[in-house]
Amino acid sequence: MGWSRWLPLVSVIAGLGCTIGAVDDGGPLSPASEDAAPDGALDALPPDAPGDVQGDAPADAPADAPDPDAATDAPADGATPDTTPPDPIDELCKGFATSPFDPPAVCDGPSGTTSTEIPSNDIYSTSWFGCYRKSDGTIYKDPYDNCEFACGPKGLCSSSLSGPECQAELQWFAADADRYGCGARVRVTNCVNRKQVVLATLDRGPNCKTVEKAYGAPVLDMSHPAMAYLFDGKEYGGSDKKRVIVEKVPATTALGPVK
Repeated sequence: MGWSRWLPLVSVIAGLGCTIGAVDDGGPLSPASEDAAPDGALDALPPDAPGDVQGDAPADAPADAPDPDAATDAPADGATPDTTPPDPIDELCKGFATSPFDPPAVCDGPSGTTSTEIPSNDIYSTSWFGCYRKSDGTIYKDPYDNCEFACGPKGLCSSSLSGPECQAELQWFAADADRYGCGARVRVTNCVNRKQVVLATLDRGPNCKTVEKAYGAPVLDMSHPAMAYLFDGKEYGGSDKKRVIVEKVPATTALGPVK
């Protein structure tokens, strides 16, 4: 009768032991244990898994890939500079219209009536002289000139030609031999229309006292064909003060219009 009294208690203790054994033998985890990840679980996550510490870009993408549109975004001040050389006539003609004439201070030529001074800015007023061939083939003879070169033709005309014939055939000549030398070559530029012509200096003049000093400008006397070419068929005298730039060039330079 004594053992039967304790049988219910023994049954409870035995059942409790089974429950504890089940927990120790790998039974259900506690709520806290269910949230814990097994060792190595983070290492097994795929690269694009949420929360991936590598970011959203593929692992093999370059960190700073170049922008394909970067070239079009370059600043304006990074443009390639213009290396085109300046136009020589533009450079020559700077100040052409506004520079004052520089008339000769002295008349120191061989005869005392011309000057050897070359103006500092190379700017001259201009006029024409001499004989030339007209469109009908006849020779116009300048009533104010004997059509004989003071320097001689310098081999530019046949010795069989008269003075007027030589000038009509040669065409491209000027005076101012006392400034540039007998037989020298000068390039004459009209900056307004950009025309240029090369002339041989074969005569003396103009008169320093009655022309250049009176007009307040150095004057280049040139042939009629040269005047017509530079000024598009028009004729001018020294007092008109039509400007040209005169430069001495090598003696081998071809005469006539510069193309």
